[in-house]
Amino acid sequence: MSMEHSHEHFSQGASCCAGGCCSGSCCGSGDAIRPVPAVLGIALFVAALVMGSDSWSGMAAYAAAYLLIGWDVLKAAFLGLRHGRAMDENFLMSIASLGAMFLGDYSEAVGVMLFYRVGEYLQERAVGSSRRSVSELMNLRPESVHVREGGTVRDVPPAEVRPGSVIEVRPGERVPLDGTVTEGNSVLDTSAMTGESLPVEAGAGSTVLAGYINGQGVLEVRTDRDWRHSALARVQELVEAASGHKSPLEGRLSTFSRIYTPLVISIAVLVFLLYPFVTGGSWTDGLFRALVLLVISCPCALVLSIPLGFFAGIGRAARQGILLKGSNYLDALRKVKTVVFDKTGTLTEGVFSVDEVLPRDGVTPEELLYWAAHAESSASHPLGRSIVKAYEGSLFPDRVAELVEVTGGGVSARVEGKAVLVGKKAFLQEAGVEAGEEKDRGVTIYVALDGVLLGRLRLSDRIKPGAEQAVRELRGLGVSNLVMLTGDSSSAGAEVGRKLGLDEVFSGLMPAGKLEHVRRLKPEEGLLAFVGDGMNDAPSLAAADIGIAMGGVGSDTALQAADVVVMKGDPVAVPQGMVLSRATERIIVQNIVLILGVKLLVMVLGILGLAGMWAAVMADVGVCLLAVGNSMRIFRVKLDA
Repeated sequence: MSMEHSHEHFSQGASCCAGGCCSGSCCGSGDAIRPVPAVLGIALFVAALVMGSDSWSGMAAYAAAYLLIGWDVLKAAFLGLRHGRAMDENFLMSIASLGAMFLGDYSEAVGVMLFYRVGEYLQERAVGSSRRSVSELMNLRPESVHVREGGTVRDVPPAEVRPGSVIEVRPGERVPLDGTVTEGNSVLDTSAMTGESLPVEAGAGSTVLAGYINGQGVLEVRTDRDWRHSALARVQELVEAASGHKSPLEGRLSTFSRIYTPLVISIAVLVFLLYPFVTGGSWTDGLFRALVLLVISCPCALVLSIPLGFFAGIGRAARQGILLKGSNYLDALRKVKTVVFDKTGTLTEGVFSVDEVLPRDGVTPEELLYWAAHAESSASHPLGRSIVKAYEGSLFPDRVAELVEVTGGGVSARVEGKAVLVGKKAFLQEAGVEAGEEKDRGVTIYVALDGVLLGRLRLSDRIKPGAEQAVRELRGLGVSNLVMLTGDSSSAGAEVGRKLGLDEVFSGLMPAGKLEHVRRLKPEEGLLAFVGDGMNDAPSLAAADIGIAMGGVGSDTALQAADVVVMKGDPVAVPQGMVLSRATERIIVQNIVLILGVKLLVMVLGILGLAGMWAAVMADVGVCLLAVGNSMRIFRVKLDA
């Protein structure tokens, strides 16, 4: 694949930030401010403000408050120095506040450290809420499974349940393993796995996936897979791996953050050294302005803005049942200019239905369907079952004899003692039936009685409800080339392409042929996305710039090859993903402009002596919180193109 398919896994607790300044929260010491030291520190700070800095008791109160509030920051800065990681937020805050203490501005030093820690706590809470939509998927694993054995039920860990076991799912519980319902009826909430808001009815024969929530009755389920291969386990692997695939923008940010902090420290040193010579002011005044510059230059907000923006976008996508293997693929979706679809299972449901009944003169539609349905009544082919389903009258199996199925041709049978042929035009022509010269459109089945043509049945693979909307919205998003690849006949493929208004349709393709077309169709500008649903689509999914698996949890091969997995097979998810990608980029750009604008403004005001440390730390923490809030807007973005 043209975009790297690495499988680097990051720990669940990995930071959302890039660059050297990030740790436990979005930046900062990595330790949340503890209640007892915080309360004592604030109390001492208030007491010191009352006593003033002129007395020894006031100075002692300031010093104690400073250590109680800022100890974790000072410790993190010291450890960073020991390990060669000095250029981070902890170091900048420590130098700036200690410098203020050295200048005798004790209230400024303690106040700045206090506001910084409070802001750090608020940022941590905000970032935590942004992670919740994704991390919810990580907390769905059941602690135990109710396994039925010999008339008794015992609870065992999910990892110990083997395929073929019979388990019990009680009302309100999550389905613990993939399987098939053997007994009971209920309504399932599938939203955690598919994003589908409407409940789904389940009864004997229904397939259920781990992660579904059972609504009412008790269900007996025979497991199809063990826990490690269940849909939920595979989804959790995807979520865990997502943080390991960084967008190019995040890579550039990491490089920039390594340059940014040393640069602003150098500027602060220059301000301190040059201020007395340029303005004639004091060295103390120059040092204070340099310290203000250090406070506002803390890179936390800047380093936070891009990863948090992507993380929020990935979280919103997860809520819609769209799982992305990394922020690089979310970023890439906005650049797609060519979308190539597989047909069956992607744009169509893989279920044929009779669209038109076309009898010849003198034959009624009911008569045509009567003879065709009886000839196909015992046939195994899906098209035959569709014809039987289209016939609304009663079937009389005892009237059918001498049924013969010809693979790739059709069926012949005697119905009420008369010879009936149902199949392709060539099949009837080989039997000596005059089938006419009219060109077939879609899947056309011919019916003959005693060697005479009765008429034709036109069938089509049922188009998915969201397919037309998906094509329309992709056009609106600027996708210039919409193509369908199928292994079906040219007439069947052309019919679907005509109904959906696709640009090109290529039919009769094996997996190798699809792969060749995907490689050939890659545009000179923009990217190509391939959308497929099964094992035979895996080579094309891997070769495309972005591989999108529809309902991919059902196919291990498709899941591994794809970059994006749509939990429910709705084609509308493709334009929705593109809308999310563009909205995410727009929010990230807004964050960067806002952060750099505020920081540059306060830097200039600080150098001019118009902003102190309080203003600097308020601007730094404030703009960071604004960036977090702006990133959360992605959850309110309308996904209609």
